[in-house]
Amino acid sequence: MDKQNLKDEILSLRKFKRQLFDLYWDQFGTFFLHALPHPKLAIGKRGLVGDEKEAGIVLVFSPKGGVRNLDLQEEWIYAELQFGYTWEELFIPWDCILRYFDKTQQTLTNMKVFTTEAEILKQLSPSEKTALTEKKEGETKDDKSNVIQVDFGSKSKQ
Repeated sequence: MDKQNLKDEILSLRKFKRQLFDLYWDQFGTFFLHALPHPKLAIGKRGLVGDEKEAGIVLVFSPKGGVRNLDLQEEWIYAELQFGYTWEELFIPWDCILRYFDKTQQTLTNMKVFTTEAEILKQLSPSEKTALTEKKEGETKDDKSNVIQVDFGSKSKQ
């Protein structure tokens, strides 16, 4: 695939993911977004913790609460999401979004992702590579103290 086709594919996929986000927001209210680790994925001070560093993170979007200052841009989503009692600023590149699904999982949309810039960079010429910069991720805790574990499948007996 030549670099122009790759660029067109990336831009089309970003536009499609944005349109799907709008559709899920308008039609389902509460829905989930699965974002894979990406150099430009930023989740406030929290970052990715535990298994999220490899498997990614599932985020809840709902117009009923837990989301504020939502701003959809050409290359990313900006939002403030509530994690427990803490609000975190998020920058989610469209390129790292793997899927959207609703609460009942009757609708599930999987999409292609570009999780590393290497996939894009290997297609570019050396002069274009020097123009791009990679954001270094800050170190995050390896413990799971910031992760809320939820088991939707079982009921505890007490």
